[in-house]
Amino acid sequence: MDRQIKTADKIAFCIKNARKSCKMTQEEAAQILGYSERQYRRFETEGLYDILVIDRIAALFNVDIKNILFEQ
Repeated sequence: MDRQIKTADKIAFCIKNARKSCKMTQEEAAQILGYSERQYRRFETEGLYDILVIDRIAALFNVDIKNILFEQ
């Protein structure tokens, strides 16, 4: 089964939803991950990321990275 990678805006949306599900603020997530709040906000709005960042975010929110990256 071939899965397509989500667009950057869909990945950003998934990251935002995962954070909200954990009832965490952007500021809290940024501090835990070691980013400024501005940098973290970009992950949720502009889709600026790399695979290592997405992996760390997925682990923080206890989400399978495949659910963030790939269309269902």
